[in-house]
Amino acid sequence: MLFPRLSLVAAFALLAQTAQGAPEAEPEVLWLRYELPPLYITEGPMQGRGVLDQALGRLLPRLKGLRHRIVTVPPKRLEASLRDLPNACAFGMLRNAERETFLTFSIPFPIHSAPGLMVREADLPRLSALRDAKGRLSLQGWLNDPDLKLGQAEGRAYGAAVDDLVAALPARRVERVSSQNPALNLLRMLERGRVDGVLMLPFEPRALAATHGVKLNGLRLLPLVEQPTARQGHVACSRSELGAEVIKRANVVLAEPQMQTGYSSGSRPSDRP
Repeated sequence: MLFPRLSLVAAFALLAQTAQGAPEAEPEVLWLRYELPPLYITEGPMQGRGVLDQALGRLLPRLKGLRHRIVTVPPKRLEASLRDLPNACAFGMLRNAERETFLTFSIPFPIHSAPGLMVREADLPRLSALRDAKGRLSLQGWLNDPDLKLGQAEGRAYGAAVDDLVAALPARRVERVSSQNPALNLLRMLERGRVDGVLMLPFEPRALAATHGVKLNGLRLLPLVEQPTARQGHVACSRSELGAEVIKRANVVLAEPQMQTGYSSGSRPSDRP
């Protein structure tokens, strides 16, 4: 299947609206995603075989009476597209207070992937007092140092506890990157000393090392005290009549035991049916 880029999103929305105007046409739902291997793989020989790609592939045939189109967008445009397009949804979204103002969420399902803070190994000695017996870092304690600057991908959510801590920071303390591959840019900024720590999911450094030859020597990803090991993912849709209907139907499917077994970023595509 060909996954179009953001430049075609508006065209898809127009087509969907036209189709909905026809008496017998099924309404079209746009499922937005971006490159985030191994959860979503949007290009290359493994295209469409990410962990959440496959879970979405099991969900969509169960949502009868709807047409579905999967659209790839840059990370910085995901939330804006969900705001602007009344027929837009996303699979695997985290729920937070800001998103609740413009999105409707399904019941949760577990995603076994918790964010950590990537730091320079040279800084580890002065962080020892902030780490517990399991080696987890207190993000609150780290953020209490007014001289430290945090890097994160713009538009990304990391879980309610982490998001709330970051939201309380003054703008000058956070470097938000909105490029096509923000994780890659953030790692380079960390290496060059432009930021002091970067929020990342555990699979992102490995993926960047494999796909872009990033050298991880001298960097360390620390798990966080504030973040549980499993996050709650959701189907999220625009606040519209169609969005509410999609969520209603998705809830029936997501309540089934096989959809509640959890999705792990460490799983290979072949690990799940």
